[in-house]
Amino acid sequence: MLEPTEAELEEWAKRERKRREAWLQGPTAEERAEFARRERDRRLAELGDQSAGSRAAERARLMRLYPREAQLAAEGAMSLLMKWSRQGFAELVRAGREWEEEFGESARRRRVPLDEPDESEQDSPPSPSRVSDR
Repeated sequence: MLEPTEAELEEWAKRERKRREAWLQGPTAEERAEFARRERDRRLAELGDQSAGSRAAERARLMRLYPREAQLAAEGAMSLLMKWSRQGFAELVRAGREWEEEFGESARRRRVPLDEPDESEQDSPPSPSRVSDR
């Protein structure tokens, strides 16, 4: 039931042959006349909208505008990259300073007297990190 019958296949083949023959013959005289009219109307509308001089002036304006906009976009991108890189560099320097304060050589070489406790450690027992620094 899903397959087409022989009669339906023959009818489809006839329609297809007629359609292909019509395509090979090309457009009819009426179709050619209609196409010519539409093409003429389109070209007249294009000429009416802009004269050749104004079209050339518009093209020249765009040829000056687009490279300038491309240059501005490239300069803007570089500016943003420089701004972000400076901020990132400053953040890295800050983190490095914090690390040095906490773990750097100056923290390890700080001298703690053996007989006097540090002011911050007077009430608390010495921490293991303080013992290892001595």
